[in-house]
Amino acid sequence: MPGAPSAFCAPSRPDGKRQTGVNVLQAELLRHKRIAVVYGPVSEEDSLYIRSVPREKWSLAGILGALEGLGLHAEHVDPTDTDFIERIRLFDVAFLNVHGPYGEDGRLQGLLDYLSIPYTSSGVLAGSIGMDKLASKAVFSYLGIPVPRAVPVPRSRAAEVPSDFSFPAMLKAVDGGSSVGMALVGAAADLPHEAEVLNSRGFNRLFLEEYIHGRAVTVSVMATESGPTALPPLEFVTESEYYDESTKLGGSGAPHVEYRVPDLPPHELKDLTEKSKAVYEFLACRGAVRIDYMIDNQGVAYALEVNTIPGLQDQSNLPVSCRLEGITYPELITSLLVNAVENAAPAPWTAE
Repeated sequence: MPGAPSAFCAPSRPDGKRQTGVNVLQAELLRHKRIAVVYGPVSEEDSLYIRSVPREKWSLAGILGALEGLGLHAEHVDPTDTDFIERIRLFDVAFLNVHGPYGEDGRLQGLLDYLSIPYTSSGVLAGSIGMDKLASKAVFSYLGIPVPRAVPVPRSRAAEVPSDFSFPAMLKAVDGGSSVGMALVGAAADLPHEAEVLNSRGFNRLFLEEYIHGRAVTVSVMATESGPTALPPLEFVTESEYYDESTKLGGSGAPHVEYRVPDLPPHELKDLTEKSKAVYEFLACRGAVRIDYMIDNQGVAYALEVNTIPGLQDQSNLPVSCRLEGITYPELITSLLVNAVENAAPAPWTAE
């Protein structure tokens, strides 16, 4: 990948095994940078997370702790503060830790591009498409990746779905995340009520999706010197009917969930890896992304969505997948920042 940094690739030892620890050159590149860790309740997803999880367990605490432990200058900047634009201008690079509309959908990324402030995560294109589940389906289909059947649910005509659409089915917000803005609908008669509930939470664009019986699996992909690299997939095993918001967000009383590497036949694993890398490249992603799938009983992997800012709690999917590859949490955090700094582009009007 042209211009790709040495992110996620620690030096090898003489015995060929990977050497752990933050790369010295990466740390030096960031040594004199003022780092803004951008986090705040920009969406229903982030608001719910902030209300549900103790502050000491927020991913914000983990990110700041990792950076401060390396002697780097990092500060929390809340994008919902009225002086956000004035504050963010004071920093050299932004670590984006926001999700959902206004955080992950390209709008914040566009602002930072305009201000010529490098940032972690993918850019406007990948963010906007990744946040729109129906647009993502179009991309998956174009790339030849199976997707569950889906039909839009107009706000005023929630009961008007094709007569041959089978239930139970998933009702989803086009721009939901972390399973926020989603409901399992048992019968067509239940659809208007469930749609009204999601509308009342601020989700206006809904669609009904075929419910795939099978295994919930996610694949993280990140930039390396040799191009996009897929990490080991993770399977979600939960006692809930599906991987719902209370399970995904955690917090007191949340259902138990277990992450494990799925036992997949080699050809299915290769197919999953190649599909995920194809999406990463097509959308011109940067840093790390996560792509979610349902694998049915015949081994068919149906793509569901692209997450361009994966969660970064210590037990979130991306950090867990990294640990399986011997990548520590501080390595992950600094590598995302290095990726942002090394791929920074000047504002168009300052380019020669």
